[in-house]
Amino acid sequence: MPVFSSSPGNTPETYYRLCTILALYCVSATASQTQATERLDIDDTQTPVVLSASRLIQPQSSSPASITIIDAQMIELSGARSIVDLLRLVPGMQVGKMVNGNPTATYAGLSERYNPRLQLIIDGRPTYVPLYGGIPWSELPVALSDIQRIEVTRAPNAATFGPNSFKAVVSITTREPAISPGWYINTEGGGNEFRTGTVSYNGSTDKVDYRVTLQSEQDEGFENIPDTERSQLGSIRTHWQINPIDQLGIDIGATKGGHTEIGTVVEPDDLVRYEETLNAYTQLVWERAYSSDDSLRVQYYYNYFDINDAGTETFDAALASGNPAFAGVTVDVDVDRDSRSTRHELEIQRTYRLNKKHRLVYGGALRQDSVMGQFLFSDDRTRYVSTQRLFVHSEYELQESWLLNAGVLAENNSITDVSLSPRLSLAYQHSPRQQLRLGYSRGIRTPLLLEEEGLVQFNLLASNGLEFTDQFLLGGQNLDPETIDVIDLGYYYNARNGFTSDVKLSYHDLRDLIAPRLSTEVATDTFDQRARTYENRFNYRYTTFEVQLDYQLQARYRFRAAYAYSFGEDSDLERRQLVPEHTLSLLGSMHLSRAVTATAEYYYASNWIWDDVRDKSKLNRLDLRLAKSFRLSRLNASLALQAELDIGDTVDYLERNQIDNLYFARLTVQLP
Repeated sequence: MPVFSSSPGNTPETYYRLCTILALYCVSATASQTQATERLDIDDTQTPVVLSASRLIQPQSSSPASITIIDAQMIELSGARSIVDLLRLVPGMQVGKMVNGNPTATYAGLSERYNPRLQLIIDGRPTYVPLYGGIPWSELPVALSDIQRIEVTRAPNAATFGPNSFKAVVSITTREPAISPGWYINTEGGGNEFRTGTVSYNGSTDKVDYRVTLQSEQDEGFENIPDTERSQLGSIRTHWQINPIDQLGIDIGATKGGHTEIGTVVEPDDLVRYEETLNAYTQLVWERAYSSDDSLRVQYYYNYFDINDAGTETFDAALASGNPAFAGVTVDVDVDRDSRSTRHELEIQRTYRLNKKHRLVYGGALRQDSVMGQFLFSDDRTRYVSTQRLFVHSEYELQESWLLNAGVLAENNSITDVSLSPRLSLAYQHSPRQQLRLGYSRGIRTPLLLEEEGLVQFNLLASNGLEFTDQFLLGGQNLDPETIDVIDLGYYYNARNGFTSDVKLSYHDLRDLIAPRLSTEVATDTFDQRARTYENRFNYRYTTFEVQLDYQLQARYRFRAAYAYSFGEDSDLERRQLVPEHTLSLLGSMHLSRAVTATAEYYYASNWIWDDVRDKSKLNRLDLRLAKSFRLSRLNASLALQAELDIGDTVDYLERNQIDNLYFARLTVQLP
């Protein structure tokens, strides 16, 4: 089984040639589909519409999976200071921070600080980093104030989005540049020296609308450790309406920043130097749309991610190796964590309606990832992973009240060859506002190059003059892809009085999960004879029950409740406590007057353990927020005060992390 290839057969030139062939094929397919199609009939009296479940615009009551929508109003009411914090509003989601600048999120547990089993999509582009498979939550080149809505698909969705869409998919849609023209200025400060400032301008020239956003942020993190975080963001989003049916979007953005990291070769819980990062992207999207049911979309996406961190570290040899013979001996090691990754991706999507009862979306994508890092592979060679995907999703009305959604994604990559990710959903719709759904979905996660070929080792120079080789992490070679199968039974109801309920019962079967195993028989390790080797180690089974309630009474009241209960775990999963038994989030908001809004949020999660530590995390937090809007001449402004209160011995990832009550103030100004 090939692992990667830098041979002439998989060079960038070959990759782009394949891109061109795929583009010409799909354009010719579009030319043959000139028949006008019927527009999807969705009005304000029906349920909210979603896009991320199947790539088809659908009422939420027709979705093949349970979806949580976090709209712009809820983002504002929550007072969240980061994207990852918003995910606490989703049933079954957990959020943690080993250090301040390295947050992570997971759906239904089973994760560590670099979670490779969650997909984040921003305006159609994937954001996880090929270096370690995780999402750089602190270095995402998108400002919270630019987000229009977030859709979270609470199920595997590899049939739609492919790699990393393993347990859940978070899809972010930013505001169109034409919305709210003028200036937007936001500044906020508060606990642990948190400071942020955002300036955004929406403008237009002739047929082109654009938005320019600049943001700077700093945070000193937990009070008791020096986990500093810094970031500066700049982005430009443009929208050019070429003619009534053709539009072109060009987006460019970058975040330069960094944070203090947890050490790899030092004593447990120790900190290492400040790690500088650069995350930059370019996205081009051309779309020809005759209607919502008849369109062609072509997207090119490029991402560059760079880590800059090199220097010498000194640590206690006896403590690091567990060997008392090293008592009093210190060891110096040169650590070069400098690494970078790039991604080129071309995706083409065709949407059309076959007839009144049948809609279809299909397409394909070509991707090439490159990874380079002396720290990860103990050489300076650039490694490539080439991926080709074809997908199709069908929505078919069997009878007046029965709806069948089916889809499949076929993927071929240079690590694990060909895999298939199917999904099937049968829904009974008693009315356009109610759905009873039985569904099945499969997720596939391809091993990372780090997991397959990683070689993290260090040449050590001890204070007694001896030299050692410490092999810390070894790739597994010929690993199988991870697989998850989920069967769920869901019920969705949207009442005309503003009340919505979403109930789901799901059975999860996970196989061949990749994790490092500690080996004490590594002959080439002359320091402690201990190395971690990636293997397909774990199979897990468990069941979850989720309830999400949303109630909005006109514009005065808003209430959201999200609860998840995990049970039926196999003995191994229950012993390791990787999934919290209960998670709960409550948000209630009320307009005390036309200008004053009060919001209260409660977050709870029972004990669970992140997979790379032994400490038990738990969450018991209350947030209170009071906001007042006012007008000064032509300015619309608001001032908000917020408190984040620990009310039950919260542990965030590590017991070492000191949790304090935090207070913040935010001023927002909008100018026409």
